[in-house]
Amino acid sequence: MNKTPSIQSIGTAVPVNKISQVLHYSILESANGLTREEKLKMRMIYHRSGIKYRYSVLEEFGRKEQEDNILFYPSNNHPATAVSVRMDMYEKYAIELCEEAVLNCLENIPALSYSQISHVITFSCTGMSAPGIDIQLIERLGLSRNVERTCINFMGCQAAVNALKVANYISLTNSNAIILIAGVELCTLHYQKSDGDDQMLANALFADGAAAAIISRKDLQDSDNVKLNLRSFYSEFDPAGKGEMVWRIGDFGFDIRLSAYVPDLIKNKIQELIDKLFMINDLDKNDIDFYALHPGGIKILEACENALQISKGQNEISYKILNEYGNMSSVTILFVLQEYFNKLTANDIGKRILGCAFGPGLSMEAMILEIE
Repeated sequence: MNKTPSIQSIGTAVPVNKISQVLHYSILESANGLTREEKLKMRMIYHRSGIKYRYSVLEEFGRKEQEDNILFYPSNNHPATAVSVRMDMYEKYAIELCEEAVLNCLENIPALSYSQISHVITFSCTGMSAPGIDIQLIERLGLSRNVERTCINFMGCQAAVNALKVANYISLTNSNAIILIAGVELCTLHYQKSDGDDQMLANALFADGAAAAIISRKDLQDSDNVKLNLRSFYSEFDPAGKGEMVWRIGDFGFDIRLSAYVPDLIKNKIQELIDKLFMINDLDKNDIDFYALHPGGIKILEACENALQISKGQNEISYKILNEYGNMSSVTILFVLQEYFNKLTANDIGKRILGCAFGPGLSMEAMILEIE
């Protein structure tokens, strides 16, 4: 048995509806009734997004062209979709996608019986209901009804790191714990018809996805497979940024404020955050071998690289996930870590990964993972 809790497996899932940035731009351009100047602005945002494809639970994402009966992107003289309709869609699709990610995670640990799972931690910021995804997962997977449950709601893009921290604390106090963390984000349910810069940026970035992981101090994997030990966490929030990234429930969906100043705020604060994490662990930059930075957008990745003095090549996996999936809010960092799982070998044992994610507050989460 390990003394350190570790991520033993990661699973991910995306909806079947795939859309290119080019097609998505054309749909929103038509739905929003933009002026020529607004069209040029939105086209530039999409062109510079670094995203090629995204996925959505919305069927209109899978269509080749816009149709008259589109629910979430009606022509500009139609009313916006009510939040109750959006939440009905969340309840319908979130559990299906989340379960798919969990099954993808568990199939990597064939020796693990579902009945051995002792804790379930769920996270999402794009929908809520009670009973929620936690109970639905327990029922669908046939887990014990006395599984301990924790729900992390509405924390934003950093919530997966918070889930890993909670799992870490549970595992440190209970050496027999086998913890399932599972998150799902249906960001596309909250697209808005707006010509504001914040909403244009959000519409160009966010996508749907789900991810899950198993954390334990037990050896659940075959000896040939690597694990990611949860070595250390550190977090801070910058009050100067509390108005620059905001997520609220509105009358017609969840409303976002995503200021253009967010990358600058991160650039100014992330090195200080990482220095404190290094100091706690008696480490420095030379002790880090890989980076897992939340792909919140091109400018956020570039801000991190500039502040941490790393190359784009050292950050290539985050760019890959952004390009292929877009920003799936909290679950995106687990997509990045899954890419590492797929490429790491026994030759990488002992190396370290520095992970970071960001959310409203402005909240900044950092962690060090060690490959075993």
